[in-house]
Amino acid sequence: MLKMDVGQFYTIFDSCFPILKNEWEKLESLGISAEQSGKRIVDVDCEGNLDVDCKGTIDVDCKGILNDLLDTDIKDLNAEILACLFWRLLKAFIAIAPADLSPDMKEKWLSTLQDLFLFTCHSKDAFSKHLKYLFMKCKNPLSRIMLKLLTEEGVPDTVQIETLRSLSHICSQLDESSTLQLLENFPSILVPLSSDNQNIRLAAMSCIEELSPLWSRISKNGKSGVSLHFLGEMLFLIMQQKKMILSDKNILASFFTSLLSSSSESLLVQQAIGKRFNESTKKDILNFMLDHALGLPAHSKLKILSLIKGAGSKLMSSGVESLLNDLLENRRQHYLKDGKLCPKLSQSEVDILCLLLEICTKANSSDEARDFGKFIVEALRLNGAEETTVLEPCMTILRNLSSSIYGSMKPETQELIFRNLLILYRCPNGGIQNSSRDTVLRISLNCSIVEKILDPIVDPNTCSVASAHGKKQKRSVKNQDRNQCDDATQGRENPLLFLSAFLDVLLMKKDIVNRTSLVGPLFKLLRLTFENEEWMLKAHKASSGSSQSVSDFTAHIQQTLLLTLEDICVSIGNDIAHKNVGHKYDLQLLVDHACSSDDVVTSNYAFSLITALVKIVPDEVCARTSDILTTMGKSTVTQLDSQSQRVFEGLISAIIPCWLSRTNDNDTDKLLQIFVEVLPQVAEHRGLSIIQHILRTLGEAESLGSLLFLLFQSLISRQSELSLLNKQWEYEFAVLLSEQYSCTIWLRSLILVLKKIGTSIQDKFKQMQVAMQFVADKLRDPEISYKLQLKEDMHDIQNMVGELMEQVVYHLQLVNSNKKHSLKENIRAVLRTLTKGLPPSTYFNVIKELINHGDSDMKKKALGLLSETVKDLGTGAKLKKKGSVSSIRSSWQQLDEVSLKSYKKLCSSINKLLDDAQEDISSTSLELAAVSALEVLANRFPSHDEVYSKCLKSVCKRICSDNSALSSHCLRATGALVNALGPKALEELPSLMKCVLEKFPAETNKTVDSAIGSSSSVDSLFMSVLLTLEAVVNKLAGFLNPYLTRILQLVVLHPLSFSSSDPKLKLKADVVRKLITEKIPVRLLLQPVLDMYPKSIGLGESSVSVVFEMLGNLVSSMDRASISVYHAKVFGLCLEALDLRHQNLDSIQNIDVVEQNVINVVVTLTMKLTGSTFRLLLIKTIEWSDSNVEGDESAPGKSDSRAISFYSLVNKLAESQTSLFVPYFKDLLDGCVRGLDDAGETKTALTQKKKKAKLNDTTTDKDGALSIQVWHRRALILSALHKCFLYDSGSSKLLDYSEFEDLRKALVSQLVVDPPVSLKNHPNVPSVEEVDDSLVACIGQMAVTAGSDLFWKPLNHEVLMQTRSEKIRARVLGLRIVKYLVEKLKEEYLVLLPETIRFLDEVLEDSELPVKSLAQDIVREIETMSGESIRQYL
Repeated sequence: MLKMDVGQFYTIFDSCFPILKNEWEKLESLGISAEQSGKRIVDVDCEGNLDVDCKGTIDVDCKGILNDLLDTDIKDLNAEILACLFWRLLKAFIAIAPADLSPDMKEKWLSTLQDLFLFTCHSKDAFSKHLKYLFMKCKNPLSRIMLKLLTEEGVPDTVQIETLRSLSHICSQLDESSTLQLLENFPSILVPLSSDNQNIRLAAMSCIEELSPLWSRISKNGKSGVSLHFLGEMLFLIMQQKKMILSDKNILASFFTSLLSSSSESLLVQQAIGKRFNESTKKDILNFMLDHALGLPAHSKLKILSLIKGAGSKLMSSGVESLLNDLLENRRQHYLKDGKLCPKLSQSEVDILCLLLEICTKANSSDEARDFGKFIVEALRLNGAEETTVLEPCMTILRNLSSSIYGSMKPETQELIFRNLLILYRCPNGGIQNSSRDTVLRISLNCSIVEKILDPIVDPNTCSVASAHGKKQKRSVKNQDRNQCDDATQGRENPLLFLSAFLDVLLMKKDIVNRTSLVGPLFKLLRLTFENEEWMLKAHKASSGSSQSVSDFTAHIQQTLLLTLEDICVSIGNDIAHKNVGHKYDLQLLVDHACSSDDVVTSNYAFSLITALVKIVPDEVCARTSDILTTMGKSTVTQLDSQSQRVFEGLISAIIPCWLSRTNDNDTDKLLQIFVEVLPQVAEHRGLSIIQHILRTLGEAESLGSLLFLLFQSLISRQSELSLLNKQWEYEFAVLLSEQYSCTIWLRSLILVLKKIGTSIQDKFKQMQVAMQFVADKLRDPEISYKLQLKEDMHDIQNMVGELMEQVVYHLQLVNSNKKHSLKENIRAVLRTLTKGLPPSTYFNVIKELINHGDSDMKKKALGLLSETVKDLGTGAKLKKKGSVSSIRSSWQQLDEVSLKSYKKLCSSINKLLDDAQEDISSTSLELAAVSALEVLANRFPSHDEVYSKCLKSVCKRICSDNSALSSHCLRATGALVNALGPKALEELPSLMKCVLEKFPAETNKTVDSAIGSSSSVDSLFMSVLLTLEAVVNKLAGFLNPYLTRILQLVVLHPLSFSSSDPKLKLKADVVRKLITEKIPVRLLLQPVLDMYPKSIGLGESSVSVVFEMLGNLVSSMDRASISVYHAKVFGLCLEALDLRHQNLDSIQNIDVVEQNVINVVVTLTMKLTGSTFRLLLIKTIEWSDSNVEGDESAPGKSDSRAISFYSLVNKLAESQTSLFVPYFKDLLDGCVRGLDDAGETKTALTQKKKKAKLNDTTTDKDGALSIQVWHRRALILSALHKCFLYDSGSSKLLDYSEFEDLRKALVSQLVVDPPVSLKNHPNVPSVEEVDDSLVACIGQMAVTAGSDLFWKPLNHEVLMQTRSEKIRARVLGLRIVKYLVEKLKEEYLVLLPETIRFLDEVLEDSELPVKSLAQDIVREIETMSGESIRQYL
């Protein structure tokens, strides 16, 4: 290979190198030994000579490989062979020296050298000797290749690091020419020094450290050159910042900023660095850096420009400007579709473009700003492109363009930039659009620039927006600059979008210098949009691709124009210097088109502009006030939105005061009448705002009443029949309007309305009806109460309320005289409503004044109103229902000091009224009203004791009045006052009880005996007595011992106390009786109650029941000591009362009711007794129940009556005591067996005992069935036994075997006994169904309680035998019992199953469907329980 020529070598190299490289990469992936791969490679000396003879080298390599062929791993052997081949290839490449090569082959040689260098760098460990050999033989060309690799984009980080290390290694070995070339290319090393990779920065810093000695060596030889005189110092400064540069990549840029700029605010680098060089040297450094950077690839160029961009506009040398111009040209040609193809910009080039444009926006002088203007204009061009390459330069300008730079540019350039900003303002890209808006707001615009854009649009010679902005016109010299501006934006404008953006900017930019000069042109443009439809159609047609309609564009432009003009007017305000533009305002245009416009928003903006014009041209506005109001009225009919409302309110607020200041008409009623007439055509909320302002101008307090009167007149004139007033528009509007004002205003207005109605001649009562309805509605407003609670305008409000009440009462008298009953009720409702929202103090003061009025009718009305109001407002629920606020509610719940003082004065006035009353009919009605008011007040405010003492004395004097109504009310009032006073009422107790206990019975007897007596008056009087007694017992119970007997006679023996005809009376009497038992001690009350029993018997069962109800309450309240003392008395009376059944008295019609109450007393008593005491009483009761049977054989039926009473008691005891009563049941078993057996004689053929044979005639009726009493007794016994068995859950069972057998026979025998024939005539006696249920449950539960098959088998057998009875009822009951046993015993019943199956087999063949069906149910139940079918046994 060494003897090959260049062509042969490259032929072999191009063929072999890719293959060898690929094979090596495969070996690397498998893992090779770097030592083994270089084993056969001989080393070179410092001059690049071989240590051995070259001729023997290849032989040594080949023999060594052959010798180790069998002993070496094949992978290592392959690596060794490849390394040798690369070594030979490298030597052959070096042998082809570039000195005698042609330029093309020389370039090829350098490219091959770069490939070999990159390959050896990539596998440095395996090819270290190869790399060393390259350094020795090709260090000069390698240095240039290394510098090139440092500036190229996409070189791997490892290669860059190795390149920098290699460059550092060969620096000292280069000749002077190569060294100087390396120093001249120093900016290339800054590229890796600014890398993001810290290792690359470290390698680059090491290279710079190697360059510093080279610079010293070159400078000593005097060959450094003038252009690099600063390099040594700069290298020293960079090395001085080594640690910071290596730690942060941004330090290097800050370093050059401090180094090159005159002032730096960086906190990262020392400020003194910038002072190391003078301005000339800094300029040399900057030129050195720029000259080198411009020759580098885009990536490196961007790196270096980014490092030195801190120098600002100094960077913009001719070369840099040329670069910027080329980049913009390439951007325009490639992306903006101008027809000429150009390469696409790389991202690095785009970044360079953005960096240079950013520098352009930071020009240091006006001259620089003028020079850079063309670049800024070009960068703002988009032409609809959406590529990032186009958008980023534009965004850079938009972000960085400042007002100062913009102002330093030529006017033509400013206009071009402004035009482009307007185009970008409607760009589809949101980021561009927002940034352009921010830029427009940031820069300062001069009015002349705006006029240059606006003038062609409004020029009469310009037919449309399109021709002014889209098509080329013939150009004159005068318009040359403008036409240049048109060319700068040619083809990029959508005319309507451009105009829309232009107007939006005018609206936003409030700081345009001399903006008022735009008023005239803007009004011309506004007239064009309103009147020249062809102009807008042409503009829209020129705006190709527009998605909006012509009307939408027109509306937007009109609205923006109106808003802009309004803003200018507002900014002028009262500035006299700018009011000379008034003649430019086309007010008539606004008035004409404000109503004619179909767009609501446009009309609103026109009205807003007219509002603003009031301050500028008030005379012109006033001259057209009627036209404006007419236009406004027409608009208000159709425009109902809230924005329209605010606009028109503003217009009225401005125009009406102006009009009033220039008119002499003071007839406010006539003015109000005009607006009342047009109100029906105006939307309600619009009319409200208009009327509100008029009233505010005229004075609400004086004019609101007049307006309400006019509204009511209008309503009456339209409606002949005043129905559904609140649905009429006049009424609704009056309510809505009054809600806008404080109560101090509308209260005065209501008074004025009522006064006007009082003096009115026509339709007085109709006006009164409307006004009263309105007053009633308004008085529900809680504002009065709020203000009075806060003590705001308290005196004025009280006076107005009082005056209003006087007016209402005056109208009531007018109505009474004309007998207008419906209107009378309305006025009375107003009087009630008038007082409901007032705080207590105010209300009491107003009522007191009315009570002191000279007219007795006024007094009665005031007292009646007081009673109604206190009742309604007496509870929180009422207050909430009426809509009052919580503060009013709390003030009525507890009176404060001010209210209490007013309340005492009110009570004193009422008491004085009673004391001064005369004995006549009118006085009696007044007294009645006063007493009723005191009752209501005492019930509502019971805690104020002091004021009631005098009132109680005055009321007690009238209790014995001959007038029963007055007496009744006095009793009620007395009760209320006693409740309020408590023990302090003791002084009046004797006289009070005398009237109640003596006069009332006489009064009731007189009324009942009288032919004209009224039972309703007696009931009312008795209810009043009960209410009084309730209060007396509740508050003075400890002082009633002398009156107890007579009180009990009244509440126990009086027929009205227990009459069912009036449930309310009975309920109140029950309350009083219960209260008596609760409040009066047992030791005082028990004997009087017991004494009532004999007297109550003659009055019937209700009276007796009442006695025992009271006795039961007494027993419930007794403690243990009282029970031990009084239980014998109570029990004795109860036992005596239980005998009423067999006494069969005529006065007792319903013995069950009495008996139930007696039993309840006994049960209550027994619950408080000890076990021993209870057993004694139980035995006594058993003896009592049997006593007649043993002692009076001539009347044996009485024993059944006593037995019924006795077993009723037993049932109740079992229910109340449950398991506690079971042990006592042993004493009852014999009686139960006898009670069940003695009836069996009627239907059985068994032998009877002789003793029971005597009873045969009494136990059956004439048909041979059981008597009603025996049936009743048996039913109670069955029920009692069932409860006993149900509660028998203890370990010791109630029944032993013998007792079980006795009871079994008695119970089973009941299955075949027939019920009485007349049973249906006795509803209080248990029915057949009830007895059957009790019988089944009793027998079944007895078996469950027994808990042994020893008991079950005979019972089951005997029950099954009943299924063979001839009676259907017996068979059904037997099967029901069997089913009960199956359900309750479950698996335990299986022992009884064999016998049961035999009987079931028979019953299943029964002809009666109920019997057969029941048997089938039992079979299914057994099968379910056992889990197998028993039908095979049937």
